[in-house]
Amino acid sequence: MNKIIKDVNEPHEWRWLIQTVSVLFLMVAMVVSHNLIAAEEDDIAVVIAQELQLDQAQTDQLSAAMDKFGAQLETLMEEQEGEDADPEKMINGIKQAQDEHNKEVEKIMGKDKFKQYEAMKEKAIKGIFADLIAIQLMDVQPKTSLTDDQVDKMADLLGDTKYRLIKVAWENAGKSLRPRQKVSLARELKGIQKDARTGLEEILTEEQLQAWDKHKEEMQKK
Repeated sequence: MNKIIKDVNEPHEWRWLIQTVSVLFLMVAMVVSHNLIAAEEDDIAVVIAQELQLDQAQTDQLSAAMDKFGAQLETLMEEQEGEDADPEKMINGIKQAQDEHNKEVEKIMGKDKFKQYEAMKEKAIKGIFADLIAIQLMDVQPKTSLTDDQVDKMADLLGDTKYRLIKVAWENAGKSLRPRQKVSLARELKGIQKDARTGLEEILTEEQLQAWDKHKEEMQKK
């Protein structure tokens, strides 16, 4: 994500496209992971229906809509395996499929419950990121003398940060940005990182922050 910020002012659109494709793969992997986690207990549509108090007809319609969307994603991903792969076409295809899916889901459950559904997805995504980061922080913990409470707070902060960065990048994926738009986007991304830094300074001591910065530099060199 740092490289996206670094390259966002480059004049060549393909650089931006390559970065957004990497973001896309991360988002797809994340969504699949969430679905699999939920599916271990029950069908994902049933879980959502219970949370939003949908009736049986709505549940069946939601399940069908999710299966349809999943099949569309698989088809779009499979098209990228051949020699004629076109990342930009895939991004546009997924965005179109996503828009159509959201409209269908909103029609099924209504505007108010759709807003709740979107909030559920956001919470789940941030939770997955936080869990993954918490696991990574366990390896860093001895080097930085982090307490378990600090690890939990950092995981939530960095999980939220990753979600915000990816959301902004995804919203701009596949777009032909004008110079001013690129500058505005770079500022927005850097603003998110600044918020994360401020949050870290509130969680860590000065010594821990220095150890954290040293660890990040070492990781970037690998």
